[in-house]
Amino acid sequence: MAESTASNSATMLRLTGALKSPRSKQIGKWLAGIFVVFGVLGFFAAPPLLKSILQKQLSVQLHREVSIENIDINPYGLSAKVSGFSIKAEGSKEVAGFDELFVNLSSASIFKLAAVVDEVRLQGLRVAVSRVAEGRYDISDLLDEWMKPKDEPESGTPRFSVNNIQLINGKIVFDDQPKGKVHTISDINLALPFVSSLPYHTEVLVNPSFSATINGSLLALTGDSKPFSETHESRLNLDLDRFDLAGLQPYLPDSLPFRLTSGTLDSELKAMFKEVSDQVYSVSVVGAVHVSGLALTESEGQPLLGWKRLDIELDNADPIKSKVAVKRVGLDGLDVSLAVNKQGEFNVMRVADKLIRPAAATPEPKPAPAKPFEWSLGAFDLTNGLIRWQDESNLTPVAGEVRNLQVNVGKVDSKLVEPIEIGEVSYQVDLGERFRVEKMDIKGVRVDLPAHRVEIAEIINSGTRARMLRNKAGKIEWVSSPILKTIRATDAQVKDEKPWVGKVGKLAVEDLGFRFEDRSLEQVAVQEIEGFNLLGQELTNEPNKKGSISLKSKINKKGSLNVDGSLQIYPLDVAVKVETVAIPLLPLEPYFGQFLNISLTRGQVSNKGEAKAKLDAAGLKAGYKGSFTLGDFVAVDKLNSADFLKWKSLYFGGIDFRLEPMAINIGEIALTDYFSRLILNKEGKLNVADIVKKPEGEAANKEEPKPETKVVAKDAAPAKPPIPIKIGKITLQNGTVNFSDLFVRPNYTVNVTKLGGRVTNLSSAADTVADMELRGRYANSAPVQILGKLNPLAAKSYLDIKADITGVDLVGFSPYSGKYAGYAIEKGKLSLNVAYKLENNQLAAENRLFIDQFTFGEKIESPDATKLPVNLALSLLKNNRGEIDLNLPISGSLDDPQFSIGGLIVKVIVNLFVKAVTSPFALLGSMFGGGDELSNVEFAAGRATLNDAAGKKLEALAKALNERNALKLEITGRADPVADREGAKRVALERAMQAEKLKDLKKAGEGKSLDEIEIATDERTAYLTRAYKEAKFPKPRNMIGLQKELPVEEMEKLMLTNLLVSDDDVKALAARRAEVVQGWLVDQGKVPPERVFLLPSKVEADEKGKASRVDFSLK
Repeated sequence: MAESTASNSATMLRLTGALKSPRSKQIGKWLAGIFVVFGVLGFFAAPPLLKSILQKQLSVQLHREVSIENIDINPYGLSAKVSGFSIKAEGSKEVAGFDELFVNLSSASIFKLAAVVDEVRLQGLRVAVSRVAEGRYDISDLLDEWMKPKDEPESGTPRFSVNNIQLINGKIVFDDQPKGKVHTISDINLALPFVSSLPYHTEVLVNPSFSATINGSLLALTGDSKPFSETHESRLNLDLDRFDLAGLQPYLPDSLPFRLTSGTLDSELKAMFKEVSDQVYSVSVVGAVHVSGLALTESEGQPLLGWKRLDIELDNADPIKSKVAVKRVGLDGLDVSLAVNKQGEFNVMRVADKLIRPAAATPEPKPAPAKPFEWSLGAFDLTNGLIRWQDESNLTPVAGEVRNLQVNVGKVDSKLVEPIEIGEVSYQVDLGERFRVEKMDIKGVRVDLPAHRVEIAEIINSGTRARMLRNKAGKIEWVSSPILKTIRATDAQVKDEKPWVGKVGKLAVEDLGFRFEDRSLEQVAVQEIEGFNLLGQELTNEPNKKGSISLKSKINKKGSLNVDGSLQIYPLDVAVKVETVAIPLLPLEPYFGQFLNISLTRGQVSNKGEAKAKLDAAGLKAGYKGSFTLGDFVAVDKLNSADFLKWKSLYFGGIDFRLEPMAINIGEIALTDYFSRLILNKEGKLNVADIVKKPEGEAANKEEPKPETKVVAKDAAPAKPPIPIKIGKITLQNGTVNFSDLFVRPNYTVNVTKLGGRVTNLSSAADTVADMELRGRYANSAPVQILGKLNPLAAKSYLDIKADITGVDLVGFSPYSGKYAGYAIEKGKLSLNVAYKLENNQLAAENRLFIDQFTFGEKIESPDATKLPVNLALSLLKNNRGEIDLNLPISGSLDDPQFSIGGLIVKVIVNLFVKAVTSPFALLGSMFGGGDELSNVEFAAGRATLNDAAGKKLEALAKALNERNALKLEITGRADPVADREGAKRVALERAMQAEKLKDLKKAGEGKSLDEIEIATDERTAYLTRAYKEAKFPKPRNMIGLQKELPVEEMEKLMLTNLLVSDDDVKALAARRAEVVQGWLVDQGKVPPERVFLLPSKVEADEKGKASRVDFSLK
């Protein structure tokens, strides 16, 4: 240590001595002079000279006037400063300039043999450039010159080191004259602490910075770089504050179908560049980009797309490797305008078509296949979204919006292998009063694209309100689908893909309301659903997977609906319990009321049961088990302003309905407290017949009947078996039927009350019959009873019933008897017993009509009254006890289309009364025997004696007269002037022969009257000969004067010729006949003589029958 110190001291002593030598002093003087001259030249001579040279040379090179205010040089500090630099074009317009340029050269340049600058500072830079035409600028002459290629050998990277580079408060103004825009970049500040190609500085980091205000938006860049290292590694921080994107609109292609009207861009990006090997680079961009207040419109100015703020957070972006990893995308205040114009053009499709069409018009060669772009997204959040809708393609424009749209999406990438998780989607819909959704929440969405599966944990819809209107023209006015115009056709083909499977864990619809107003009807119909709540769980279209559903709702204010059960979507399998309570029918009345003459004023439907439906390869199978009630029902007859039909309850219990194969099983049907009103109006029409309205002008437009054409019948298809129907019991309780006849004067009204009964075991099976028992009261007094068995549901109906009505007071029917018979009814009671049997379509009916003490009262003048003697008819029908007892049998085949039970009964009754008046004896003959000829008794020609047939007739007639004390008989004797005259002669001839035989009988001691004597055939010749001889008329004689022997025929002929019968004799014969009949009726028939009258006899021929008779008439 001591030795080293001594050595250093010696060295210093030698150096001091050398400097004090004369030679050293001389060298020092020369150096001092040079230093002084260098300073004088640098401070005083060089600045003006350099200023002059630079101004001249630069003006020549730039073809513009260059001016410099001042140049300062510090030769000792190796620094220079240029102030007030300006380049001006023609017209004294400054093209470029700066306030001050300061350069400080380092003395290390001498030792490094390279340009080493300690500091460069440019302050107040000003640049003004104008674009005067497409692709041309006011400095294009300089650019063209500088861009010319130069024949200079390439040199290596120059050796330099520039430190502390600063640009302070610069400004660039760009005047885009064709676009009419001026762009200003101000407050430009650039800091590059070190840029070097020297190996010594290779490893030194450079931390650059840049900031500027671009059209009012701040841009800041910071980072570090090694531009001349082997890896060229650089890092750059890009910060942009509120860059105005709308300023870019003039520079976008005019062919774009949209305009960028507003928007600002902010960024905090970090870019890293590195050459990892020869021609292999690595680029990484991280940070965030924000776009705020964006607005896009169509070319014509219609709004298209916008948002309040878009945030993109980059994890890493490598454009060289075509990879982008986005940490998060946040979109707030999305505003989308969807519109369809009157021509059916959808704005989105219109814009897309304009974007695609130019590319399709000029196809470019397909580039070589590029590396697939890979991307990933960590999360996507959409908040406060708004979708506007405007549809003018329909008759009624529709406008509305979807508000408060919220979407949260989880991780997703371009491979789409992993399921996409969508955390939540929520929104509101407002289409005015027609449709709005207060809130829609969709949570836990999971989309598995490879598996074609979508799962949603929860869907909640609350506060939905919908209103649908059907206008007078019958068109629905609601949220109609737009009528779109086809813009572009495609050749795309749908590929057969694996079907998608969807699943919803929970589907909830809360407080939904729906109103449908139908104005197309004569009366406006309104249907309302309120408080609709639906809950579905585990709903999926995955095969054979069942979920559950429950539903509650108010229907038309007073009714309620409850549904609860299971649902399998594929294949369809539904099993639910359904309960409805008091759903009113009145809101439905306008749909059928306009076609009816009755008006529904009250009514409600209720049910409780289980419904099932299943769809498989065999088809749809459905069924219902439960009950159904139509209650509190009232229908009013609008034409007659009266109640038409009403009941308290119509109940169907134990229903078991199957659709396929169809079968209906009902345990019980009960009708309680029912009322029916039947009215025969003033025109004679029953209100039931006028239930359905007839179209206006129907009668006028009624076509003439066309001539009948014969149709050859084809072989009928085999009849289908009847639908199996079974009804355990039908119960009727406390019914009333009210009948009013307004056609007669005075009007007639009657009630059938306390109608009740039951029908049991009703079935469509052929081998079953149902028991029926019905009871009631006619006019509150006469009991009505219907008993029997029937099967109306079988393929061939079966009926075996008996009906009785007893003691119906007929006084109430006076309006009818007065109108049609001309007499009021003083008294009388009706009882009716009917029996019907229908089997194999053959009907046999017995109708027994019993009327007791029927009596006509005062005569009533009526233009409709019959002119027939109704009192006579009544006397004919009524027996001595004041009874009318009739039996009216009816039979026929239901296969006969002309056969009508009711029509036949009416016809039989009407014919009975007409027959009583027009053919009273035929009626009596049918009632008491004697046949249709009871109106007369026939005699042999010329005789007045009764034969057996006549006796039988008189017996029947006597019986009828004795049973009808009110009847009086008139007898008219009749004779044929020819037949009876001839008959009287033969009777005289017969009596002459009988007189001859009587002589023989007297001789034999036998005493008989002539009427008792009979001439035998073998006796006829003898007695005729004797009578001929006794006859007193000229007889033929022989030649000697004796009576000539003649044949029997000649003798008979001569006797008949000579027997004389006068007109008085014939008339007397007619009278004797009447007397014989009268005598028989009085003596043997026991008819009081005061009721039997003889009328003048008649001698005349009768073309319609035998005139040798006695005629009867009744009074």
